[in-house]
Amino acid sequence: MSEVYECSICGYKSSSRAEFVEFRDPVKLPKVVDKARARGRGVKPEDVKYICIKCSVEMYQEETKPPRAVRVVCPRCGEVIEVWL
Repeated sequence: MSEVYECSICGYKSSSRAEFVEFRDPVKLPKVVDKARARGRGVKPEDVKYICIKCSVEMYQEETKPPRAVRVVCPRCGEVIEVWL
């Protein structure tokens, strides 16, 4: 009998291990729990084991934003420069 894997965020179930990522990122754990609750799932942090590839891509893709220019003023001389953040 094959094991059934379940996404902790969306609840997608499958017996194919290739569709899931084993979640071991303690920094992102609160975000996973929040996303699961937003979708109506009551997930405890200690129960998060796997997330599907789709949810993994969505979660980590949010962080990669293109840099943007911000104008700042030097406190000493008052010169305005652009800083890329």
